[in-house]
Amino acid sequence: MTTALTPPTDFLAAYAERPGHFDECRAPDGSLRPAWAEFFKHLGPDPAEAIRAAAEACRRAVLEQDVSMNVYAGDESNAHVWPLDPIPLLLDAGDWSRITAGLKQRARLFNVLLNDLYGPQNLLRSGQLPAALAMANPHYLRPCAGLGRPASGDDDAAPFLHTYAADIARAPDGRWWVIEDRLDAPSGLGYSLQNRIITREVLPGVFRRAPVTRLHRFFQHFRASLENLARENAPAAAAPRVVILSPGPANETYYEHAYLARYLGYPLVEGADLATRDGGVFLRTVGGLRRVDVIVRRVDSDFCDPLELQENSLLGVPGLIDAARSRTVVIANLPGGRAFETTALLAFLEPLCRHVLGEPLALPSVATWWCGHDDARAYVLENLHGLVIKPAFPAPGAAPLHYGPALSDDARAALAREIELRPWASCGQERVLLGTTPGLDPAEGRLTAMPFIARIHLAWHDGDYEVMPGGLARCNATGEDTIVSLQTGSVAKDIWVLAPAPAPPEFHSPDAGSVSPRVPASGAGQSYPVNEYSTPSRLADDLFWLGRYLERSGQLARLLARLEPLLRDEIVTLDPSVADDAVRLLCHLQQIPAPPPDTAAEKSAALIRRAAADPAQPGGLSANMARLARNLEAVKSWLPPEAWQIARRLREPRHASGGAAGLRAQLAALDGLLSENLPRNTAWHFLDLGRRIERGLQLLSVLQFLLGETAAPAPTEFRLQTALHLADSLFAYRSMHHGAFHAASVLRWLVTEGENARGLHYQALQLRAALDALPAHPAPRAVEQLRDRALYHLSIIRLADITAFAARPSTAVPFWQTLTNLNHDLGNRLTQIYFSHATTANDE
Repeated sequence: MTTALTPPTDFLAAYAERPGHFDECRAPDGSLRPAWAEFFKHLGPDPAEAIRAAAEACRRAVLEQDVSMNVYAGDESNAHVWPLDPIPLLLDAGDWSRITAGLKQRARLFNVLLNDLYGPQNLLRSGQLPAALAMANPHYLRPCAGLGRPASGDDDAAPFLHTYAADIARAPDGRWWVIEDRLDAPSGLGYSLQNRIITREVLPGVFRRAPVTRLHRFFQHFRASLENLARENAPAAAAPRVVILSPGPANETYYEHAYLARYLGYPLVEGADLATRDGGVFLRTVGGLRRVDVIVRRVDSDFCDPLELQENSLLGVPGLIDAARSRTVVIANLPGGRAFETTALLAFLEPLCRHVLGEPLALPSVATWWCGHDDARAYVLENLHGLVIKPAFPAPGAAPLHYGPALSDDARAALAREIELRPWASCGQERVLLGTTPGLDPAEGRLTAMPFIARIHLAWHDGDYEVMPGGLARCNATGEDTIVSLQTGSVAKDIWVLAPAPAPPEFHSPDAGSVSPRVPASGAGQSYPVNEYSTPSRLADDLFWLGRYLERSGQLARLLARLEPLLRDEIVTLDPSVADDAVRLLCHLQQIPAPPPDTAAEKSAALIRRAAADPAQPGGLSANMARLARNLEAVKSWLPPEAWQIARRLREPRHASGGAAGLRAQLAALDGLLSENLPRNTAWHFLDLGRRIERGLQLLSVLQFLLGETAAPAPTEFRLQTALHLADSLFAYRSMHHGAFHAASVLRWLVTEGENARGLHYQALQLRAALDALPAHPAPRAVEQLRDRALYHLSIIRLADITAFAARPSTAVPFWQTLTNLNHDLGNRLTQIYFSHATTANDE
């Protein structure tokens, strides 16, 4: 963007820069900077309306794509809608060139520093790095000693720091400063990509005209670099196996873990999915243990190995540090990086850069004084009124930030005493008035100058670091610049890096779901295999129960919706006992005691609805919906984006009663989506097995309570119709039998006829077929017995004496119970073989 265009002035009349801050949009003389003038010009004749429309489209896109983050409140975390502002932060080519050069230098520097800290420790021995910054640092992980590599000429060697992120800000004089360095498990890559996709969609005209540098090449190189790192461990003829290690759905950035996993095509795993054997790391799959070559770590260092680090951690992998030390697996990033996220290090970064790299620090840090040095401590104590005081080693429960200008005299004196008592634990830092950029005030719907911090990511590629040409900006919508955090109400923005010339067209999927899970390996024509051997056991377990809870919740929703007609007087008079049996059935399914037979219909219905709405009632609809939502969240990276949208709707607390509008439609939509849109691989078979077993159990409950021992010797036509109705088979039965309701024909339709997709015979056929598709080698004998059991299950259904059951319904009760036990047995055997195994290591 080179020419200053003049947009309509009324929209910008209220926009004013903040005194003392550098404003990205307005120059000191009040004129618009060229890039922003062109941006507003391209919004069209009514920029205000264009921005409002983009904001509404942005809000809808975030909701529809279920973009979220978990916000912590005490020990709990709750999913909050991602707060995306549609107006991007614009950075021109000159600014970007300076940022890129400075951040690449910092990434190289930190990589050397971390290799030395966890390797030879020459900088500590020589005094270039104060020993207290490591030895007194709670984030220095002594068990990780030995992970660092000494400097060598091998540019392709796996770096200590694979991914680096920096939070940068604009100082009042226009220079860029680094506020914080993120070295451990930096977050934001996935959100940056999602922000770009949404912003591009809601501002399509501006995006097309602006020379915005595209992101796809960075992610291609990111993926290639991970696979290149594996070549030391992976056999030459095999594709490398890369996994993304996440703390799980409760983590604040779990959404982006799932999003990146889908986009890159790598399995998203948790600590329990991995095991160490013979010094290596293996993925627990339904086909046995499969060697892992590269772990993209999103678990904090302290928690990644309970054997050598936090012993109470449930997030990590026992033995992971030993495997990293043996170099049988590459971890990106290696554990221990948080030791140099200390604010205190910034005070020594300039001399360290000159000593290590032989060059001055190109992108300065905020001026910092570590109180562990006498001169620095004296300066901080003399200038408490104008500095920001930070803990040198931030940790849960550590002292909060102190803004000197905001402290009272007594508070300032107390802080000075604390610094003198524990000088090594505090740092003083210059307060930088953050630069501002235009944003949409969410309350008033007008442009306002928002202080911002930009997070920029770098990743190792071909022996050096590559900067992602964009990033994630965080802005305080209230205008305060003391705290800019998405956890405390700030908003996010996309960052547009403006190239000198228009950018070439970019192929970019509109969502992460359209990226193929088979990822070409760099230079070898290999691909990451997604087959029956690579399905993680936990994923298979979660999908199995997803199928069960989906079927169970759908059945409960249908029964609750049909309860009212069954209890109406004009219908009940056809066969009064049917209503009693339907009530008993719903009580049985929700695991509550059935009311006495003479209980008024209104009281029975109220009892059932209370159980359905009570989240503490284990068998109720609300509790089952909560389990369904948890399973959906656990398998998020495996589902198409449309399923994420449905999952968001199902989390809304409006399904508490059987009359909740839209619940059945949402469940049916999810069921159809999973049935028709997912690949028929091993993972899908586990989902289908859960569905078939649960559908069989639900149908058997209907048969027991409606056509079992409580029924009259000759079931009435109304009872037969009700049984078909509750089994979701009435419409199909009528079309096949032309409205003739006889006990034998109804039982055949529900039990032995293969044409009924809701019948027992069809479920048994699908069970048998799915089991045949599962791998057998983890436990050949057990799998053979499981398949034999499924064949026996199918056989006894085919041989059922329907004529006898129709003549005397009570004689079928043992048969229904036998089938119920068989379904439970099949589920238990499946769990024992595929979900709980710990077989010997078996490389693919």
